[in-house]
Amino acid sequence: MIFKPREKRSWWHHLRQALWPSMSFGRVALYYKHRIARLPGTPYYIACGFATGMAVSFTPFVGFHLMLGGLVTWLLGGSLVAMALGAVLSGNPWTYPFIWIGCYKLGRFMLGHRAMRAATGELMHRQFTFSDLLHRPMELLLPMLLGCVPLVIIVWSATYYVASGIVTRSKEKRKARIQRRRQAAHHGKPPD
Repeated sequence: MIFKPREKRSWWHHLRQALWPSMSFGRVALYYKHRIARLPGTPYYIACGFATGMAVSFTPFVGFHLMLGGLVTWLLGGSLVAMALGAVLSGNPWTYPFIWIGCYKLGRFMLGHRAMRAATGELMHRQFTFSDLLHRPMELLLPMLLGCVPLVIIVWSATYYVASGIVTRSKEKRKARIQRRRQAAHHGKPPD
C-alpha cells in the first residue's frame, strides 16, 4: 500500500497516539471536520449521525455506546459512519471523567436534596468504591441516568446545528468548485 508506514507500529504507539496525538489536538479536530464534511449523503444524514454519536457518549452505558448509537441513528435515518466518528470523538479517556461528573451532579441537582439523600444513602458522606457500584448500582446510576437526559438533548441539538452547517457549506463549495472546473474545461481555460 502507498500510505502504509515503512515500519509496523506497536500497540504502544497506537495507544499513545490515541491519548496524546503527535499532530496536536487542533489538527485532529481539523481532520475530523474534513472527514465528516466529505462523507457521502445529505447534510441531515451526516449531521444526524454525527450528533447521535456525540450525544450517545453522554449516557452512562459505557461499552454499549456504539450499539445504542447505531440503533438511534438507524431510527432517525442518519449515517452510521458519522455516528461512529462522533462517538469516538466525544467518548474517549479525556472526556469521560467530565461527562460522568457532569451527568452525576446534574442528576443529583434534578433529584433534589431530600430525594437524593434517600436515593443515595451514605454515598454523599463517604467515598464511593467499585464494590458499591456492584452491590448498589442505582445509587450512582439513577442520578447519572436522570442527569444525562438534558445533556444528551443539548449536545445532540448543538452538534446537529454545527455539523449541518459545516456539511452544507462544504458541499456547496465543492459543487461550486466542480462547476467552475466544468466551465473552464468547456471554454478551454485552465481551472482555478
